[in-house]
Amino acid sequence: MARSILLGGAGALALAAGAAMAQDGETIKVAFPVPLTGDYAAYNEVDGARCMAEMINKDGGVDGRMFELLIQDTGADTQTAISLTERFLGEDIVALATIPFSDTMIPVAQISGAQGVSVIQAQSTQIEMHSGVVDNFITNVAPDPYTATAAANYALSQGVENVVIFTSDEGGSWSAALPEWFSDVIVENGGTLQATLNYTSGTTDWSPQIAELRALDPAPDAVFISWAMPDIGILIRQMRSAGLDAWVVGSDGFDDPSLDALAEEDPTALDKVFFGTLAPAVPGSRIDAFQKECAEMGMDVNGLFPSLGADTIKMIAYGVEAAGSTDPVAVREAIRSADSIPVMSVEAISFQDTNSYALREIPVIGFENGARVVLQQDIPDNVPGWQ
Repeated sequence: MARSILLGGAGALALAAGAAMAQDGETIKVAFPVPLTGDYAAYNEVDGARCMAEMINKDGGVDGRMFELLIQDTGADTQTAISLTERFLGEDIVALATIPFSDTMIPVAQISGAQGVSVIQAQSTQIEMHSGVVDNFITNVAPDPYTATAAANYALSQGVENVVIFTSDEGGSWSAALPEWFSDVIVENGGTLQATLNYTSGTTDWSPQIAELRALDPAPDAVFISWAMPDIGILIRQMRSAGLDAWVVGSDGFDDPSLDALAEEDPTALDKVFFGTLAPAVPGSRIDAFQKECAEMGMDVNGLFPSLGADTIKMIAYGVEAAGSTDPVAVREAIRSADSIPVMSVEAISFQDTNSYALREIPVIGFENGARVVLQQDIPDNVPGWQ
């Protein structure tokens, strides 16, 4: 996902997982300068990373090496992330993860790359990170065009023809270009883009956009927006109150437990809501099982984004074992050259054909009687050009 606003302040909190040390004193240090406070705290990957590191450490570590996580709050501020990165680089880290927005990830990757350290993101989907600007970036999820296409393909299967997209420049390509990729697929298959409406972060009154929707003839079959809670919940409520029953379609920003809470008020509130996302966080999924195992350990991991931190740790564990070393460059090369890397969220991923991202099946999540269900899951083969 992408960034919309800067949230000030950096906390002094530093946490560590895996206090036990390997016999030779060597640990696998991974740094997390991430937002622990502010509107985007719910989207950091720390809880899942910490739980997976604890699981691996309890099982003896990676060839005796124990994970140590260096975690500190950025408040979602880019300059704080840069300052913390510079500090963590002096502590022999193997890799780091940071705010999953390109305006932070690019400078952080450039600084860490000078020492061979990789930026490994559990949830970054922005195409800017795959443009060749940096060569030390890896993410275990697919870029936004795949998410947009998966959502569009499902919309077409439901008879959607006329669509409206909401765009904002505040979130980079995630909020500006992703909706356009969605509409490109709809139009390519005979549909119509009726309007492009703008919005800003923190919108609590969607009446101007709703008035434009109501004026359209024919009424739109679906609206698409790539944004996050709580704004999305407000939009859905206000659309329904205005009598608009179009599908509300989105991206991974919808993948927040607080969206599900809308169905607690009204079981039908989410009947015509679906979104393309990064991994299937539904009852009975691998993520669901992981969250339950963490809960049994006394560690709460709530939601998709915190859970995906476990994939970061699994990838690094694989790289350290395959390389037989904690050298950051050797670990990155081992990850990129692997045929198959077992992770938590799916059975396995690989970077051999893509170098910087894992091409994996894109789940489309919807709701039945207020409960999440996987509506579709595949790798779309009609993705608009983006590289």
